[in-house]
Amino acid sequence: MYYAIAFVVSYLIGNINPAIHIGRWRRNIDIRQINSKNAGTSNAVMTIGWRWGILVLLLDMLKGFVPALAAKLLFPDNDILWFTAGLGAILGHIYPVFHGFKGGKGSATFGGVLFGTVPLYAAGLLAVYILVLVITDYIALSTLVAIIATPIALYLMDYHLASILLMSVFSAISFYKHTENYKRLLKGEEVGIRKFSRNKDRLRVTK
Repeated sequence: MYYAIAFVVSYLIGNINPAIHIGRWRRNIDIRQINSKNAGTSNAVMTIGWRWGILVLLLDMLKGFVPALAAKLLFPDNDILWFTAGLGAILGHIYPVFHGFKGGKGSATFGGVLFGTVPLYAAGLLAVYILVLVITDYIALSTLVAIIATPIALYLMDYHLASILLMSVFSAISFYKHTENYKRLLKGEEVGIRKFSRNKDRLRVTK
C-alpha cells in the first residue's frame, strides 16, 4: 500500500514540468515542438535562455529530491520505498499524464532523487558528470556515465536488489531516450556545449 501511494504521489509531482510552463509563459510556445523537442534543461537553455534553463534544472531536480527525501525521512530503514518514490517522480517527468505522456528525459529529476537518497554519492557523481562534460563537451556522454555508474554504485553500497532494479529501469529508459544523441555522436553531428555557446543565436527558437 505504501509503495503504491509513494509511487502515485511522486508521479503526480513529476508531472509538474517547468520547461513546458515557462516556455508557454515566456515565449508562448510549446517547447516540445522546438529545437531538440525535449521538455528539459538543455532544450530550455537553447530555446528560452541560460537563466531560465538553470531555473528549469533546479525545479526538475527539486521534484525528484522532495519525494525521495520525504520517503527516506518517513521510512529510514526502507530504501526500496525511497527509490519507488524517486522512480515515480522520474516517470512523471518523462511520461506526464497531464501533458499527453510527452515530457523530458528525466536526468535532472534523477539527480534530485540521488541527492535525496544517497547525497554523498550524488555529490561525487555530479563532480564526475561535470568532469566528463568539460572533457568531452557532450551532455549525453555525461549522462551515459551517470546511468551506468549508479546501479553499480548502489550494488557496491549494498542497497536492496529491488532498489538497484528500480534505478536500472530509469537507466534503461534514459539510454533509450538518448539514442538519437548517441547516433549523432557517432556521426559527429551532436551539438556540444561550446559549439552551442558559439551559435546560440542561430540555434535558439528554430522550429
